[in-house]
Amino acid sequence: MLEIVIGGLAEPPEAKTRYTFCPSERATGLGFELTAEGSLVFTTVFLRNNNPPLYPRHTAELAQCSAPLCALFRYVDYGELQRGEGVFQYRAPPVDPVLLAMGLALAFHLDASAEGWAVEVYTDVWPMYTDLLAMAKPLSGVLRIYTSVYDPKAAVADRVVLAVQGLTYEGLAMKKAWAGGRLCRAYTPPPAAEVEDPDVKDLLRTLWEAGGFLSLKYAQEKYGQAVIKASQLGLVRLDALTLTVRLTDLGIRALGV
Repeated sequence: MLEIVIGGLAEPPEAKTRYTFCPSERATGLGFELTAEGSLVFTTVFLRNNNPPLYPRHTAELAQCSAPLCALFRYVDYGELQRGEGVFQYRAPPVDPVLLAMGLALAFHLDASAEGWAVEVYTDVWPMYTDLLAMAKPLSGVLRIYTSVYDPKAAVADRVVLAVQGLTYEGLAMKKAWAGGRLCRAYTPPPAAEVEDPDVKDLLRTLWEAGGFLSLKYAQEKYGQAVIKASQLGLVRLDALTLTVRLTDLGIRALGV
């Protein structure tokens, strides 16, 4: 379900687990595996901001990329996402388009792995991404957008609330129980990878023959920038905890094995 609240805060959505930018007793990082839809969010955001395309498989890859927009994403805490019942304040700046992209990706991640969830974000650039927001309408939980921007494109939401001077008005006379007209959930396949760099190809073959992972030190000494290129393409994942380079599903498909 997609909600848009314009002009202020409203009563928080009812959910067993809620992630918000507002202060709460517990905090969490935003480190988690991305679904195909979550990866598509970042690819779209980067392209529409005239940045090189990015195909991440884990949010932590955003702290390692080199595109200009990555400078903003480095302010996010990519510690492991905390789970459980209650309210969690995630450690990320309310900066566009960072919070919108992270919130959307988190919603897709939770829909695939949790029940009774809600995600709250603040963004004023949401009219640029109504196609991505529409993808959140069939989700089982609630993605709520807080904004100071009114735009007729708010019709994309299941519920619209205008919060002005302490009063709230539900858009189009919607009742609180209204869940909106459900869209079918479209299948989003992972992006295909075309590997042209011979060093990247060699790295992928070595990873495959080594069982799927290498030490980060060895990979950097032998392949240099190819490790970074492969990470940006989503072909490998850099694990900062174990200091290893790991082959992803996309990397395996790129090998054609």
